[in-house]
Amino acid sequence: MNGVKLLLLAVLLTVSFTSLAEDDLDLNLEELLDIEVTSVAKQRQPLSNSPAAIYVITNKDIIRSGATSIPEALRDVPGLHVAKIDSQRWAVSSRGFNGRFNNKLLVLMDGRALYSPIYSGVYWEAQDTLMSDIERIEVIRGPSAAMWGANAVNGVINITTKHSADTLGGYAELGAGDYEKGFAGFRYGTKLADGVTARVYTKSFERDSFSFNNSDVNPSLQASTAGAGDNSWGHDQLGGRMDMNIDSTSSLVLSADTYQSNAESPIVRPVLTSPYLSFQENNVDSKGWNVLANYTKALSGGSEYSFKIYYDYTSRKDQALSFTTDTLDIDFQHQHQMARQNIVWGLGFRYIKDDLENNASVHFGDLSMETQLWSGFVRDEIALLKNTLWLTLATRVEHNDYTGTEWQPNVRLMWQLNEEHKLWSSIAYATRTPSHAEKGSEIYGLTLPPALPLSPLPIKVRIDGSDEYESETMIAYELGYRFSPTRRFSIDSALFYNDYDNLRSSSAGIAIPSFELLPTPHLLLSDPFGNNQEGHNFGAELSSQWLVSDTLKLKLNYGFVRSHFGLGQTQNTDAPKHIASLNTDWALQDDVSINMTWRYVDQVDILRVDNSRIDSIDSYQSVDLGLNWRVGPGINVSLYGKDLFQCSHLEYTSEFYNLPYRIDPSYYGKVSIDF
Repeated sequence: MNGVKLLLLAVLLTVSFTSLAEDDLDLNLEELLDIEVTSVAKQRQPLSNSPAAIYVITNKDIIRSGATSIPEALRDVPGLHVAKIDSQRWAVSSRGFNGRFNNKLLVLMDGRALYSPIYSGVYWEAQDTLMSDIERIEVIRGPSAAMWGANAVNGVINITTKHSADTLGGYAELGAGDYEKGFAGFRYGTKLADGVTARVYTKSFERDSFSFNNSDVNPSLQASTAGAGDNSWGHDQLGGRMDMNIDSTSSLVLSADTYQSNAESPIVRPVLTSPYLSFQENNVDSKGWNVLANYTKALSGGSEYSFKIYYDYTSRKDQALSFTTDTLDIDFQHQHQMARQNIVWGLGFRYIKDDLENNASVHFGDLSMETQLWSGFVRDEIALLKNTLWLTLATRVEHNDYTGTEWQPNVRLMWQLNEEHKLWSSIAYATRTPSHAEKGSEIYGLTLPPALPLSPLPIKVRIDGSDEYESETMIAYELGYRFSPTRRFSIDSALFYNDYDNLRSSSAGIAIPSFELLPTPHLLLSDPFGNNQEGHNFGAELSSQWLVSDTLKLKLNYGFVRSHFGLGQTQNTDAPKHIASLNTDWALQDDVSINMTWRYVDQVDILRVDNSRIDSIDSYQSVDLGLNWRVGPGINVSLYGKDLFQCSHLEYTSEFYNLPYRIDPSYYGKVSIDF
């Protein structure tokens, strides 16, 4: 509880001395609520009038928090569970179902999907950009499949980078610490011609390993993992963006990025000889590049269309799974606004080619796979009562190579009682389509040791992909309320109930084992992925902001969720019952500010590293501190402490062969220059 006491003391002190400083908090709460977001409707609308549970992380939020990665910037969003697995990997989920590969959360950057179709998850360690170039991150909790398509079941994270006209001139940063061994970034933007601006950037970092305690793994592995420890990694990235106003009615955005990463990632694998688990060192090399073009044309005051195309290449060399993926995505969208209606519709096509490598634990029957996705959507926002009541009807239809045609409808209602009180509600149907692994792989999950008299031989448990595997489905019911009585205080709350069906399952233990002679005599227990599970969860989310004075802002975020799912799940399904955070932004003087965040995460159930049983991770709380000093024009010095006042602790354990690492307090400093 030391962290709680320290936080309360700091808040009391800041309330007492706020008169010492001038206003350095850029946006009051009224302006924050009027920030235009695009993720809910695929068109600009004020956050306060968005009929969804949406939260916006601004560029100033990112800079003040000292976040050095995208997942770190997401840690305090209500309804999100963001946990470090090790120095590289994160588990990020909305409203439950967390895991190394969360297949019910869609993540995009400037409209480009960031998930891997092999497991329908996100390699968070490969998703990066210069943090100072992020304009905002919009987070929708709850289904948005009618607008964004399959896999947007429990939420959407939409990362938007700045227009190049907003990044003219130079920017450089340099930092170092204990975990952040060293990092550097550089960006330069310029005006090329009238209406044409561009920027280029580069960044690089080296990060140390977190601590490893082999008592966190299966006892049979403790001897062989006693020397494990190196989980360090490095990353280099280069990219740029160009924005062009072609004429008074049309514009074009061009962007490109390339990266290369090298990481140490020890793994454990099941084997057929005692102790039936094997520890292996593992060097992971990943690289990739992407190019994107987005053309927008205004046809009239209330009508415009856009045409977007991107190509993405990803390569990963990993003993757990090696692959290359090529993705081509084409998207057309048209908006037409009338007196009482605002219609948005669009068509899309995506082509994906995966080339895979088999290993001792994962085997694909087809090492080269090509899939196509065709989609179309329409959204109609109808003003039932002018400036008071809006009804939104939306649906999306998709055709994929695995399950055929999928419909995903959504009905939303927005009611503005007055300027202070706003209510919204939603009923939505969403699907999570199968991944390549669920359709065409054999995954060696674990080995059951001999157990007389049941079996004199070890039992190899293997989960197989199945052509019969179907999409997982969910019906979601949501109710939200926003209250902003003054320009200095606001509350944004949401209630939800999610009903899931056809969830991924396995019935290993029910199937009859077969005998295999090689590589050593054993029994094989093979079971296909199934859709035999169902369940539900419900919860509440709250975000409250209070501008105490012109120099002090408090932000309280809270999420509650309860889950009820059956046994036999082959993915993590639980979530911390309570997650809370309290953030303080305090402008001490014109040139000095302090940012402090207290964070509490409740106990959570997870799958152990050997997939043998459900275990739990204890609750924890920690404090992040940041000091920002504007030394001179364009020169800033920052000092940060992360995960303070909490001993070394686990936050999550990957269910996919990776060892568990403990999170330690860390510190780093940074110097940045604008010129």
